[in-house]
Amino acid sequence: MENKLLNLTLPFVIEEIENILETYPKSLHQETFSANNLRQELVAYVLSRVPNKYIVVDKTENLEQTKLSIAYSSQRLLDIEYYIHLGIRDIFGIFSSNNMDIQPNNNQNFRNSRKVS
Repeated sequence: MENKLLNLTLPFVIEEIENILETYPKSLHQETFSANNLRQELVAYVLSRVPNKYIVVDKTENLEQTKLSIAYSSQRLLDIEYYIHLGIRDIFGIFSSNNMDIQPNNNQNFRNSRKVS
């Protein structure tokens, strides 16, 4: 039997990013983060700052039909939202100051920044 590791936090963070970006001005933030590389940077930014939850499942199990969900405390939800907003600000700031797509060597500016408690 082969198993695979699933990150349960990833789909939740992606969904929260979508919801939060909907609240930002379309002309600025939504269009900036519509670029897939910036959206992926934002996902990585958030995931690197919050505890992730994982499960091990049988590789043959059909998980597409099963909605996997995890319960988060109110504080954890606030933390995730905080880091999404912070990531939007940091990544958008770098993007705006460079006035071009973020290149991989520029990612270190926000990817390695310290976690704020």
